[in-house]
Amino acid sequence: MSLASTIERSLSPTLRAASVRVSRLLGAAPERVFDAWLNVVEARAFLFALRIGGEDVSSEIDARVGGRFRIVRRWDAEDVEFSGEYLEIDRPHRLVFSLSVEKFAQRDDHVIVELAPLAHQSLLVLTHELSLPDPVARSRIQHGWVAVLDRLTALCGADGVSGSAGSSARH
Repeated sequence: MSLASTIERSLSPTLRAASVRVSRLLGAAPERVFDAWLNVVEARAFLFALRIGGEDVSSEIDARVGGRFRIVRRWDAEDVEFSGEYLEIDRPHRLVFSLSVEKFAQRDDHVIVELAPLAHQSLLVLTHELSLPDPVARSRIQHGWVAVLDRLTALCGADGVSGSAGSSARH
C-alpha cells in the first residue's frame, strides 16, 4: 500500500485542500449575531434555508460544547438532514461545529464562525473545511453560505425573536 492511496481514503483535517470562506458585515452587535446561530427559532429561519419554497421539517439544537444539532429541510418533496456537534462555543467571538449532510455525501466537515465588533456592527467570517474536493461542490457550498448569510443579515437587522442561546430546543 502506498502513502498516496492511504491519503486518498482518509484525509485528516490538516491535509484537506478544500475550504470555503465567506465574510459579511452585519448591522448588529456580535452577541446578537452569535446568539442567532444557537437559538432554534432563529436558526431555522436562516440556517440551511437555501432554497425558496423549502420548508423546515424539524429543528433541534443542544447549544453546548458536545451538544448536537439537527435541522431537516424539505425541498421538492425530499427531506435533507443537516447535523453536527458543537466543538467550540466562545460567545460572542467563535463558534465551531462539525457538519454532516448525508444526501450530498458531505461528512466530517467543520464550520468555523468568527465574529469581531466593528463600530456598531459585526464582521462575520465563516470558514467551511470540506470533505468534498470537487470544485463544483465547493462552488455550490459557497453559494449556499452566501444565501445563509443573506438570511442572517435580514434576521439580525430586524427585531427578530430573541431568546437564550444556551437552551436546548426542539421543533
